[in-house]
This record gives sequence, structure tokens and C-alpha cells, in this order.
Amino acid sequence: MQINLHRDASPFAVNGIDGVRVRVGNAWQERSFWVHQGALEIWRPRSLEALEASDLDQLTARGQDVILLGTGACLRFPATSLRAHVLSRGIGLECMSNDAAARTYNVLLGEGRAVLAAFLL
Repeated sequence: MQINLHRDASPFAVNGIDGVRVRVGNAWQERSFWVHQGALEIWRPRSLEALEASDLDQLTARGQDVILLGTGACLRFPATSLRAHVLSRGIGLECMSNDAAARTYNVLLGEGRAVLAAFLL
């Protein structure tokens, strides 16, 4: 079977990550940000400890089916109350390391799914 690499041509696809920054399109992001199929914005929290319900409200307001939360180099989970805050709005919140969030986001983006990825940097 022939297998060919197919990169998503979307300007909002993640195409690079090096542990301290993430490249979306042609631009490296060095501050926390969120991205979905139509927008990219800088995001206030710089760490999981700084994450607040209002930061998550900013994400849930985008109308996506699922939010991928990149928590840095390692998988970590926000407080239970923050996870419940998102789930109470009927939106899935998947926490993972930044590199796993980037890979998962690209797959879902390529499938045309309503997905948003937020990266803590």
C-alpha cells in the first residue's frame, strides 16, 4: 500500500512545535494562544495555575464541539471545577501535552470538525 504525506493546507494548521513555541501557518507563536479553523488569538493564561473560568469562557464562546487544551510539555489537568465549567456547556474538553494537542487538532481540522485548540506557552 502506498502511503503519502498530506499536509493540511489551512493557514490555521499547526505545522511546527519545538517545546517552547508553536508554529501556525508561517508564524511562530511564543505566547499562549488559541486557534480554530477561522481564527488565531493570543490568550491570557501563561500556565495551568493561571487558568480561570473566564479564560475558558473565551474558548466556549467560539461554538466548537470540542476544545483541546495543550498544557505544556507534559499532560496536566486543570482543577475539577474548571473542567466541570466547560462540560456544563455541553462542550468536550480534552487535556493533553502541547505536541499531542497539535497532532490531534490537525487531524480533526483535516476532517472538517469544529475543533479549537488552546496552547499554554
